[in-house]
Amino acid sequence: MSLAAKKVADSSWWPIGKIFFRRVEELGERVFVRLQRGERFTDVSWNEFGALVAHVLLGLVTLGLVKGDMVAIIAENRLEWLAADLATLAAGFANVVISPRVSDASLVRILAHSESRCAFVENEALVCRLGPLRSQVPRLEHVIVMEEPETGAPALPFRELLRFGAARPGTSLDRFLDAVGEDDLATVIYTSGSTGEPKGVMRTHKNIIANISSGAPIVLSPPDELVALILSLNHLLGRFGFHKSVATGRTMALLAGSELDVELKAIERLAPTSMSLVPRVLDKLSAAIFASDAGAAWQELEALDQKQASGVLDEAERERYEALRRAVSETVRRALGGRIKYVSYGGAPMPPRLMRLFKLIGVPLLGSYGSTECGGVTLSGLGETRPGNLGKPFANVELRLAEDGEILVRGPTVTPGYFKNPEATAEAFDSEGWFHTGDLGVLEADGSLCMIGRKKDVFYCIDGSNISPSQIELVLESDPFIRQAVLVGDGRPFIAALLVPDRERIEGQLGVTEKSEVERLVWSRVERINQSLDEHEKIRRIVILEDEFPATVRSLTPLAKIKIDRGKVEELYAPAIAQIYGNA
Repeated sequence: MSLAAKKVADSSWWPIGKIFFRRVEELGERVFVRLQRGERFTDVSWNEFGALVAHVLLGLVTLGLVKGDMVAIIAENRLEWLAADLATLAAGFANVVISPRVSDASLVRILAHSESRCAFVENEALVCRLGPLRSQVPRLEHVIVMEEPETGAPALPFRELLRFGAARPGTSLDRFLDAVGEDDLATVIYTSGSTGEPKGVMRTHKNIIANISSGAPIVLSPPDELVALILSLNHLLGRFGFHKSVATGRTMALLAGSELDVELKAIERLAPTSMSLVPRVLDKLSAAIFASDAGAAWQELEALDQKQASGVLDEAERERYEALRRAVSETVRRALGGRIKYVSYGGAPMPPRLMRLFKLIGVPLLGSYGSTECGGVTLSGLGETRPGNLGKPFANVELRLAEDGEILVRGPTVTPGYFKNPEATAEAFDSEGWFHTGDLGVLEADGSLCMIGRKKDVFYCIDGSNISPSQIELVLESDPFIRQAVLVGDGRPFIAALLVPDRERIEGQLGVTEKSEVERLVWSRVERINQSLDEHEKIRRIVILEDEFPATVRSLTPLAKIKIDRGKVEELYAPAIAQIYGNA
């Protein structure tokens, strides 16, 4: 380990930008990023990526940006996204990452609320989309388009920004890197949906490093380490994986397409030593592995495993069990490239069947729990197979339960508060600095945590996003032809709605009584409402109910607010919900 790398490992705190450029100095021509281009992968070295980040940083300085300015990044996974994120962090420009799938209303609100002075956008289509909205975002001066524009769109091409940066060869990066303090704002992550006011979670530079280190020294990964990030960089877990790779010097791969577009053949060719994903992706990959004759071996192994758990296997069955376990392990490992050491996941619970499979084949599953406010990774259940058990807190995180069972978190990974929202900050923290997560849990004898429910009404989507269902239900019930609405979709692939139409009004105003026509009418109203929602909030399916929701499901509080018992919804409408997600 060189002196530069040793300093990073021994330093109690360094900003991510400074660590990155020390890694560039240390690792040079070693591969940092492996990009999927169709069926092939392109390698980018630490030196190449370091030059790219430096030119982006200096290009932004040439545009007149100064420390503390806010820069938006509106794009899906790509090399330019990585460079924009690191360059802004290294220079002390706070950034805000925004999914290009958000609605125009959310886009305007976030850009205006964050006072973004500059925005990186993915392509010309986004430039054109942003054009009519610019008048509502007066602070936005510069728009930089990552893909080369074809029609002279009113934006600065990314290559031109690089040219600006390359024209400043004598400018030292150290003055920017050294000026970044641990309590400086690094990024703002907006968690509210399009139906509410923006609520931006602030993350400081110290928050980022505390998350990466988990309270231990940061050290170099072995040269052969390769993590496949099958996650959106717009969500905290994906970005955590990127920053972890920066700090530890491991090679990371970005796969083409969205998370659910990943193909098993691409993973096999890549041969990663680890993967970071949401459970549904692992479910898809496992289904592809066992789509052939290997599926019969897995089913037989499952049956013997269940028999062993409830009784005793005879000698012949034990031999068959071990032979099947070796065969299934070899099949899975070969399909994943032959080098897999572990799989990290988040965003939703891992199906127990997959947990058991990977325990049997000896590939640990590294689950994580944590809200955006706490850094996304508060504790981890390495190899944990007890359903609902989330593992133990990291060394630099304090965790305890309030009297009502609410999970409280404190430590250097926790946000200092909400951007320009002192009221929400005061509400989320108590006088001793504990952040109130809104989740309910139980601590087990070994110190691990089980989450048993929520105090706050939030859906956690499997892609890592979250929504406020009550806000969308209110919008739905504001439609004159929808009498009652209850959303489902917490931890599921998409959002759906159970709806009670106002049949009397529909018949009186439109003369519609036929069941299928009523359903078509209500769906057309939902489609209209979807236009104002962010992509992850959109309602994909509906179920029309004959009767109103009982008081045990939907009731009025003393303050005349609607209260939904989500547990009762799952219980009473289980057949309808199963029908919605049966083939998802």
